[in-house]
Amino acid sequence: MSMLVPIDPWRTDLIQVLDEASLLMAQAYQRLGDRVPPEHALAQAGLEHGREIVLDYLEHNEAGLAFEHLRYMIEEPPLVLSESAQCALLRIARYLGQAPA
Repeated sequence: MSMLVPIDPWRTDLIQVLDEASLLMAQAYQRLGDRVPPEHALAQAGLEHGREIVLDYLEHNEAGLAFEHLRYMIEEPPLVLSESAQCALLRIARYLGQAPA
């Protein structure tokens, strides 16, 4: 008999926001084409492959670091999230005891 491991609600929220932010980020890079000017907000380290970084932190049980990097991905370009994703960010911040963005 297999046991299902419950998923923390904050983790579900984080993945929802990460999915939306990753899509918006990919669209932003696509609009720029092959070259991102060095002075552009998207030229910062950790943005283009931010999804993988967040998932790696989650895999290593570093929820706080995952959330911080997700916020960095959203704030630096900046990305405009849906109301649903913004609400999810607030729930995650409350769960992790961090100040909302």
